[in-house]
Amino acid sequence: DWYIFRIAETYLLRAEAYIWKGDATSLQKAADDVNKVRRRAGADELDADQMTIRTILDERARELYYEEPRKTELTRIAFIYAKTGKADDKGRTYRMDNFSEKNFFYDHIMDVTDFYNKGVKTPIGNEYTIAPHNVLWPIALNAISTNVQGHINQTPGYAGSENNIEPLDIDFSK
Repeated sequence: DWYIFRIAETYLLRAEAYIWKGDATSLQKAADDVNKVRRRAGADELDADQMTIRTILDERARELYYEEPRKTELTRIAFIYAKTGKADDKGRTYRMDNFSEKNFFYDHIMDVTDFYNKGVKTPIGNEYTIAPHNVLWPIALNAISTNVQGHINQTPGYAGSENNIEPLDIDFSK
């Protein structure tokens, strides 16, 4: 038999949901869930005042190492911050209208790593870099160029996005 979800992942997902709620009772419930995972791992417990999205990301990084697509998780959380306008644990806020220019995905990576944009070189001498628009992947050029029945916009920040056109503003509810 193969498992689909681990109980630790379920606890961490629920803890994240409690953190998004943000009230004191929910933060305590988040701490309770995180501590169930930490107790099983033999780690020290955390208090409710230590509960942030970054705490959950740190726990997920350790508990689900090689099991979850990390970029997908960071992108998902970046979208939540941008759509809700809630401040991250450093007081930064994000918006959807400039998502490819300023987002939690990029800020978090820059906060926690000494790798990207820090002068680390590849074996052939290129520097590892990252930019805010890397939160989303580019649309494949062949998907854009072979579409002759319409216009597919490139993801902002990537080559070809200068040719993007504004989407139609149609009210389909009528």
